[in-house]
Amino acid sequence: MKRIKSTLLILVIAIALVLTSCSTTIAIKRLVPAKVDVSGYKTIGVRSTIDETRWVHPVFWGSYVPITGVSDLYLRYLAFSSYLDFNASSRITDAATNTIYKAINTGYFNVLDPQYTDSLVTVGQRNGNLQQTLMDNKVDAVLTTKITNLYYDEYISQERESYYSTDKGGIKYYRINFYLYQKYQMSISYTLSDVENNKIIATGTFTTDAMVKKTRLGYTIDSYGTFQRESYFNITPASRLFEDLIQQFADKFRTELSPHYETHYFDFMPNKNPKVDRLEPAYDALEDENWATALRLFADEYKKSGNIAAGYNAAILYFTQGQYEQSYALAQELYNKYGNVDALDLYNVLKNIEAQENAANAQISSTEKSGASTTTGSGGVVGI
Repeated sequence: MKRIKSTLLILVIAIALVLTSCSTTIAIKRLVPAKVDVSGYKTIGVRSTIDETRWVHPVFWGSYVPITGVSDLYLRYLAFSSYLDFNASSRITDAATNTIYKAINTGYFNVLDPQYTDSLVTVGQRNGNLQQTLMDNKVDAVLTTKITNLYYDEYISQERESYYSTDKGGIKYYRINFYLYQKYQMSISYTLSDVENNKIIATGTFTTDAMVKKTRLGYTIDSYGTFQRESYFNITPASRLFEDLIQQFADKFRTELSPHYETHYFDFMPNKNPKVDRLEPAYDALEDENWATALRLFADEYKKSGNIAAGYNAAILYFTQGQYEQSYALAQELYNKYGNVDALDLYNVLKNIEAQENAANAQISSTEKSGASTTTGSGGVVGI
């Protein structure tokens, strides 16, 4: 609890700033809430991901990769066993489990590792009172994830280049390349269960992009069609393709189920239309990351002349320095007095940032649980 209070204090008094390589842009890193209302769930157990697909026992493991559209002259060079490795299912579920656990373990809640959570679930199911077992171990919610779709296809085909190559004898020819195509995609569903109230907090399904990996297996090296094989080390097994693909889920689960940081970029208004020479020191201060000096110079110029760029930039800097009300007031004045729509947009964005921070802090500090949905019979926990 002390760690959570310390974290909240830091979040209240500071916003982390990241300056890009160009001084005309500044980035505000701010805390945002999880899309799912996780208020009140201080300890969340993450179960190991379950594979619900046919991949537990792949039916075409050990078969040869299909060949399509390849001349019979080259078939003997292209007899490759399937790259769907036999233990792909366990490797993929392990990768999914680790990725999801790390994604939601952002430090704002106590997230139990999958091995410990699995042991509690096993014990609870064996003794016939899963709910009580989890509650006795202070578990507020359990995250169950399942792989619901694993699509993988592979085949070998040839492609003739559209331009000439020249062999060692000086004869021009069209090179033929032989490729292994691997197409793959996957989906993972989740259920977040409220242990004490025996309710489902949220469910969802995420699907990755459809991917294609193209690997050259060989090519012709002369006008006679002599085949040259590429290294076998260039070929990626299916399990490794999916292990890399699973990284697409990290941001999805983090956004869905845990308060986390996001970065919003702001462009400072340039010194033009009209250019004001006395503002150059303010822009120099931005280059030097001297925020306090830049703010003072921009604010002073705006008070003297009503220069819109000076006021707009000062509004951004007020916000980054934690002076929210001054920032809002200045942005509103730029719109109300001068009709500057950029200032109105800035005002709305900054207000939303503060609202999101407040919502995230409420999720972290709240002790009231938000569970909803269907219940099950005695002893069990819905969704597990």
